[in-house]
Amino acid sequence: MARERSEVHAYHYILTELASKKGWSKSQVYTQQESQNIPVIAKYLKNKRPENVVQVNDAMLYIIEAKNTRKKLNQALKEAEKDYADLINKGSAVKATFVTGIAGNDEEGFVAKSKFLENGRWTIITENEIEVTGLLSKTQIDRILETKSAAIKDYEIDEKEFLQSAENINQILHDGAINNDYRARVISALLLALVEGSSLDLAANPSRLIQSINLRVDMMLRKHGKQDFARYIKIDLPSSEDNHVKFKQAIIKTIQELLELNIRSAMKSGKDVLGKFYEVFLKYGNGAKEIGIVLTPRHLTRFAAEVLNVTEDDLVYDPTCGTGGFLVAALDQAQRKSKNKKRFNLFKKHGIYGVEEQDPVVALAIVNMIFRGDGKNNIIEGNCFNKWLTGGTENGISIAKYLDQNSKNRIPPITKVLMNPPFAQKGSQKKEYHYIEQALNQMQDEGVLFSVLPMSVLLKGGDELVWRKEYLLKNHTVLSVITFPEDVFYPIGVRSLGIIIKKGVSHDKAKKVFWAKVNYDGFVKSKGKRLLSPKSEDQLEEVKELVKRATNNESFKANKPKFYISKAIDFNDKQLELIPEAYLDEGIVSINSTVNEIDKVVRELVAFLITSKQTDNHFLKFSKKQKTAPLKTKIAYRIFSLEDLFDNINTGEFHVSGELDVGDVPLISCKTIENGTEGYFDIDNETYDNCITIASDGSWPMTSLYHPYVFAAKDNVIICKPKEELDLRAILFITAQLNSQIWRFSYGRKCYLNKTNKIQIPLPVDKNKKIDFNMISSIVNSCVVWDELKRL
Repeated sequence: MARERSEVHAYHYILTELASKKGWSKSQVYTQQESQNIPVIAKYLKNKRPENVVQVNDAMLYIIEAKNTRKKLNQALKEAEKDYADLINKGSAVKATFVTGIAGNDEEGFVAKSKFLENGRWTIITENEIEVTGLLSKTQIDRILETKSAAIKDYEIDEKEFLQSAENINQILHDGAINNDYRARVISALLLALVEGSSLDLAANPSRLIQSINLRVDMMLRKHGKQDFARYIKIDLPSSEDNHVKFKQAIIKTIQELLELNIRSAMKSGKDVLGKFYEVFLKYGNGAKEIGIVLTPRHLTRFAAEVLNVTEDDLVYDPTCGTGGFLVAALDQAQRKSKNKKRFNLFKKHGIYGVEEQDPVVALAIVNMIFRGDGKNNIIEGNCFNKWLTGGTENGISIAKYLDQNSKNRIPPITKVLMNPPFAQKGSQKKEYHYIEQALNQMQDEGVLFSVLPMSVLLKGGDELVWRKEYLLKNHTVLSVITFPEDVFYPIGVRSLGIIIKKGVSHDKAKKVFWAKVNYDGFVKSKGKRLLSPKSEDQLEEVKELVKRATNNESFKANKPKFYISKAIDFNDKQLELIPEAYLDEGIVSINSTVNEIDKVVRELVAFLITSKQTDNHFLKFSKKQKTAPLKTKIAYRIFSLEDLFDNINTGEFHVSGELDVGDVPLISCKTIENGTEGYFDIDNETYDNCITIASDGSWPMTSLYHPYVFAAKDNVIICKPKEELDLRAILFITAQLNSQIWRFSYGRKCYLNKTNKIQIPLPVDKNKKIDFNMISSIVNSCVVWDELKRL
């Protein structure tokens, strides 16, 4: 049978989709010709052949039939069902239980509709109550077979597939000469146009197509009382007619990608799809950096909504709502908890409040909410410092209203705040903590706030310290602080954390705070993206229940070294650091880790001594006398402070090495190679010998090195002079233990001298709790490096 040109388009499209995006292997997908090799096809269909057949397993087939124009979609589905699947199902060995009709061509794109043979009846396949518009993926079919239902519920699109489509759309819009700043508007317009279906006339000329899209946008916004935002979402053809066709093709290809994603279903899921698109688009421009936008990853917004236990009884506010990520998470959390549909509908109408300064961005937030069945939300454009909320009631339900100025009679109404304020830019009048203050001003007493913050806000001196001491802790209670993984905002390199605050109650000095340092959140970096991976530990999930308890103001014990602890704030700390790294216990480092670290310290030191021609140094003589020996295993430990172990702890004297003359004395800096040596200089005074140095900053603050020779140091290096009773092995052991605490420090938190009083060193002790030098010797002697050094 001759195939029309447009059906050739479908042929290539289907094969590409199934193999590259939908998870099917090439060996499972049969073309029209190849399908005759399947015995049941040859037996029951004779000369009839569907466009494609997917062999789900040995006993199950998925039939796909294509037509050359979108208008023939239902015909394609009917033929897949009646002309092919029903005939195959007359047999008993192999069943055709899935069918898809796909219709279209390269000019107008493709659309699909699918059915599942459920209890003997063909049933339309839906995701989150929306008909599936793309070809079926292996994951979707597995889910249907598992539940034995054509209605796929609570389905979230695969992260890799979504990000790939977002990248594809970005490239499509780029090729269509649509600039970075305009792309989010185009996506918003297309999503609104698709809210109630996919029946746009894509064969129309460019002008009529854009007019049709804008008409739908206007109708949807009017329907939800948000027509004022139409001007931020409507799209225009390029001024040059030469680009009209290119623009139209970009629109059609984008719609195609959205339909393949089953976008209407995805928008109703827990994923903030529009926010993700915006992240991808911003990545290619400088707009986000210039205005301090740091879009919050969706697993963090969900985490925040869960630990704050948002319910339909709350009034939720985000003063810097962006694309609405936190508000989407709050809405989804309230829906999961709700047992009363009527009450939840009232929450959608009266429980969600957000302010965003940029009109185009707030328009995205509104589109987000419309897709969740809520267009009458209270998300507005404006400056949150010029907007105030006051409480009231409507039909017995608590509500909030915006005011343009504060009032003595204002009743703060908000019970929960979820926010990620713009990270302060140079010269900015407003710091991150000013946004928190303004949010707290909108809250009822004992309301709970969650905010993402740069780590610096909770550890810096100056204005930040004054804010922590004089405002935050005097007026409110800190319930929990969680450090997030270093790359959580990748590619933006800002060390960040989350803080949970209870409004209106001065922090009790005896009150325990739940501190956690999350290093892994279930995501890994891959090809410039952070992707969910089963290979990555999810420590956010591990601490979630403990954070919930802290948020509920429960008192409990918790301590997992280097990970989390429930501990009161140290009000004697002059810096008043409110970060987990300052409070977590070190714990006992494993013997293997200690031995490996001693090994590294010795190798670095010996390499330096040899290359610097200090071959007669007493350490080299000592090292050649050592023998690797078996290790004793039963060890008791006690925690020591630096003052317990060192006679003198100070910093070096030299700031700039360029001011010094060349000489023979090594100058120790924060370098991590050549045993920290920056160069050799003519220095007579202010030298040291037989000391440990600790780098205050640099790439790896807290890096510790041993120097059994005369040296000088820069002023960003801490010098620790060991007490006399500490022999060489003990010094090596302590150096290794110091290096095990590098995790406490970072580019954002330097290891300055004023922080050394909190450093804890676990050392082996005897039954009298005194340092067990025999055990330390046993551990140091177990290093393999000693036998290797004898061969030098």
